Amino acid sequence: MASYAWLAENLSIDVIGPESLGGKHHSRADWVKAGACDILRAGANGVGGISPCMKVASLAEAFGMDCEVHGNGAASLAVVGAIRNCRWYERGLLHPFLEYDEPAAYLNSIVDPMDEQGFVHLSNRPGLGEDINFEYIETHTVSRD
Repeated sequence: MASYAWLAENLSIDVIGPESLGGKHHSRADWVKAGACDILRAGANGVGGISPCMKVASLAEAFGMDCEVHGNGAASLAVVGAIRNCRWYERGLLHPFLEYDEPAAYLNSIVDPMDEQGFVHLSNRPGLGEDINFEYIETHTVSRD
């Protein structure tokens, strides 16, 4: 963290951090206190779910910081839609073996299609907006115990 504090002090651009860090959402306060970043980073999948991610966003907002949500998917998109201090939505990474415009087998469609202008919109579907393929889940259920 000391290296990040030094960077944040000496750069004229914002330093974002931490993307992955032990301690779930609890450890982000140490980064704010140390001045180790200008923007906090948290993702629903990395900090323990939607509620802890919202706590990080609230912490950031309390200190006048943005909170960028790490990772795509229904939970991350819901957090981005629920907070005001986030500028971007991370929709997939460039990877030769992953296709982000193809839904996972348990879904009928992706939760975050991008429009012609490059925007992603919140779904109008119930819950987190996922279009769940219940037939697939039924077919692949191993046990009901």
